[in-house]
Amino acid sequence: MAEQFIEIEVERREVIGKQARKQAAKVGMIPGVVYGGGKEPVPIAVDSKRIIAILRSEKGANSVLLFSMKGTKQQRHVMVKDIQINPVTNTLIHADFKRVEMDKKIRVKVPIIFEGTSYGVKNQGGIVDMIMREIEVECLPANIPDRLHVDLTPLKLGESVKVGDLKVAEGIRIAVEDHHLSVVNISAPRVEVAPAAAEEAVGEEAQEPEVIGRGKKAEEGEAEGKGKPEAKGKSEAKGKKE
Repeated sequence: MAEQFIEIEVERREVIGKQARKQAAKVGMIPGVVYGGGKEPVPIAVDSKRIIAILRSEKGANSVLLFSMKGTKQQRHVMVKDIQINPVTNTLIHADFKRVEMDKKIRVKVPIIFEGTSYGVKNQGGIVDMIMREIEVECLPANIPDRLHVDLTPLKLGESVKVGDLKVAEGIRIAVEDHHLSVVNISAPRVEVAPAAAEEAVGEEAQEPEVIGRGKKAEEGEAEGKGKPEAKGKSEAKGKKE
C-alpha cells in the first residue's frame, strides 16, 4: 500500500527553554524535540499550523511525516509522540516526535467505527453496548489503517463482535492477545421497576408501623379496661358499708 508522506521542513533549534518558545512564536513556529531511533534527541522548530492540520486529519496522530532539516539534505520519518496545549489560549505550544523506521513494524491504536443498525436493535428492542472504541494494531508505518469498520446490521439480540472477528488488511495484526474479548454487544435493555410496583412496595412498608401502632393502643385500652371494674367494685363496697 503506497502512501504519500507529508513532508515538512523543520529547523534545528539552538535556543531552549522559554526563550525558544518566544523566538519560535515570532515566525509562526513552535519548539519540538525528535526522539528515538537509537539517536540523541534533536531540538527543532516546526510550523504549528502544519502540525495542527495533521492532528485534525483523518489519520491524526497516526500520520507518518517526513521531516526535512532546513539547510541540509537530512530527512527522517517521524510520528507525533506528544503535544502540549496552552490551557488559557488553547493553542499548541510544544510537540514531541518519535523517529520511525519504515521497514520495522510498530504498534499504534486506531479507532473503531460502528456502522449500520443491527437487527437486534431494529426488531428485537435491543441496545448497542460498545465495549471498545479503539484497538491496538501492529504493522509497518506505511500500512497503518485510518480506522477499522464494524458492520452492526446482521447482529441479533444476544450476539456480539469479538476481537477475532475484526477484519484487517494483509500485513496488519491485531495486537490483542485474547481474541474472545467483545468489541460490541447487542444487549437486552435494562429492566426498570414500574412506577406502580414501586408505589405499592412503598405503601406496604408504610402500613407496617400503623399495625404496630394499633397493637399498642389496643394493649393500652385493655389495661385501662382492667383498671375500671376494679375501681367500680371498691366504690360499691364503700357504699354498702356506709
